[in-house]
Amino acid sequence: MPAGTCRMAEAAAVATPDGPSLSRWDMALLGGLILALPLLRLFIAEAGGFDLHFDEAQYWEWSQQLDWSYYSKGPLVAWLIALCTGLFGQGEWQVRLFAWLAYDGFLVLLFCFARQFWRSRRAGWWAVVLGLTTPLYFPLGQVMTTDGFLFVCWSWALWAAWRALFRQQDSAWYELGAAIGLGALTKFSILMLPCFLGLGLLLTPTGRHALRRWPPWGGVLLALLIMSPVLIWNAKHGWMMFHHEQGHLLSVGEQGGWQENLGDLLEFLGGQWLALSPLVAVALFRSLATLPRSDEQRMLWGLSLAVLAFFVVKAALTKVQINWPAPAYIGLLVLFSGRIDSLTAGWRRLVMVGMASSVMLMAVAFFPLRVGLSPVNAPFKDLRLWEKPVKTVAGQAEAVQFLMVPSYHVAGQVAFYWPQRLPVYPVAEGRRFSQHDLWPGLEREAGRDGIYVATRNQLPARLAEAFASCQPLAPVPAAAADGRILRTLYSWVCKDYRPAAWSKPTSY
Repeated sequence: MPAGTCRMAEAAAVATPDGPSLSRWDMALLGGLILALPLLRLFIAEAGGFDLHFDEAQYWEWSQQLDWSYYSKGPLVAWLIALCTGLFGQGEWQVRLFAWLAYDGFLVLLFCFARQFWRSRRAGWWAVVLGLTTPLYFPLGQVMTTDGFLFVCWSWALWAAWRALFRQQDSAWYELGAAIGLGALTKFSILMLPCFLGLGLLLTPTGRHALRRWPPWGGVLLALLIMSPVLIWNAKHGWMMFHHEQGHLLSVGEQGGWQENLGDLLEFLGGQWLALSPLVAVALFRSLATLPRSDEQRMLWGLSLAVLAFFVVKAALTKVQINWPAPAYIGLLVLFSGRIDSLTAGWRRLVMVGMASSVMLMAVAFFPLRVGLSPVNAPFKDLRLWEKPVKTVAGQAEAVQFLMVPSYHVAGQVAFYWPQRLPVYPVAEGRRFSQHDLWPGLEREAGRDGIYVATRNQLPARLAEAFASCQPLAPVPAAAADGRILRTLYSWVCKDYRPAAWSKPTSY
C-alpha cells in the first residue's frame, strides 16, 4: 500500500517541480535495503535470543480467535499474525514478519515524503538514515506490536495531508482517510493526527476554505468506513476499547497531580532524550527551535509539537510510556532531513557521531553479552528466556487440560511455548481487564485438571479452594548464559476443578 503510493508519486514527480527523479542507484539501494532489513532482523532475533514479548504473545492469542476488534486494540495485527502463521506455521519469525515488512514501508514513506517535501534526493536519504538510527524506531520495528503499523499509517497520513493542502492533490484527501482508517484498525492514537490537523484548519482562512470543499469530507467518510469493524464491535461490547483508551488519554491517575508525578515527568523527558539519541536530539531541536517561515513547514512543525506537548502534559499528570509520543517525531525528522546539509561542519559532525553512537547502543542492547553486560540487567530482558523454562514446566506436569496464570502479561508466553495448544485463564485477584474476560471462562473446565504458572511463589487462596488438590512442582529458573537468573517460574498442578465465583476486574 505505502510503496505503491510512493511509486505513483515518484512517477508524477518526474514531470513536476517536486524534485529530481530517482536514479537507478537510488532504486537499487532502496530495494536492497528493503530486502536486507528483514534478514538482519531475523539474525538479531536469533543471535539475540529473543522470545516473544508479552504484547506479541497477547496478539498471537488474539490471532487464534479472530474477531472484528479486541479489548484494547484494533484487529489488524491479529489478522496479519493469523495470515502469516497460517501460511508458514507457528514460530517467532512468523509472528513478526509483517512487523519487519511494516518497518520497510515506514522507511520508504520517509524517503518519499522528505524527497518531495524538500525537492531533494539527499533529504530523502537523510530521512532514511534518521529512521534507521533513531533508537525510538528501529527496536520497535523488531517486534510485532501496533507501533510499527502506527508509524506507517501516521507517515502516510502526514504526507497525504501535506500533498492535499500544498500540492492541491484532491486524491490525497482520500489517501489521508485511508491511512487514518487503517491506522485505527491498529491503534486509536492515530486519531490525534486528524484532530490536531482539523483544529489547525479551523484556525486558518486557507484551512477553512479547504473544509468547504467535498474531498476532505470524502476522506473522513472513507476513514469511518475502513474503521467501521472496530466501531461496530465496540458498539456491541459497551465501547470497551474507548474505556481503555480513555484511561490512557484522559485520566490523571491515582496519584493526584503534577507534584506527585514530577518524578515520572522527569523520567519521561529523559527517556525521550535517549530515545531520539541525545546528540542528534540536540541538533534537531536547535535546528527546529524557531517557528518556520513557510506554511508547509509550519504545518509539520505545529502538528508534531502539538502531539508532543499533549504527551508532556499527560506525563505531568500520570505515567506515560516512552513509545507513546513516537509518532510526534516523524514530522520533525522530515523537517530535519532537509536541514542537515545546511548545518555547519561542526553540527554535522555532531549529528554523524550521534547516529553512530545510537547504532552502537542498539547493538549493545541487542547483544549485551558481547560487551560483558548480563542480560538480566540489559534492555529487552522481557523478551528473553521464556521458551525453555515453559517447556521444562510442561515436561514436569502430568497431563492437564488447561492453563492458569496471574494475568495476561504471562498468559501469552505460557500459551505460545506450551507444547500443546491449551486454553489459558488469568485468575489473579485485582487484575486489569483483558481480552480473556470476553472469551469463555473457567466454568467450562469443571471436573478437569489444570496447571497454574506464575513468576511468584504464591498460589492464590481462592484458586486452591476451587480444586480438590493443588500440588507444587519444582521451580524452574530462567538462567542466562552468564549463570544469573532472569526469572523463576513456579507452578502447581491442580486436580478436579469445582466451579467457583471469581471476582471481576474493575480497571481497564
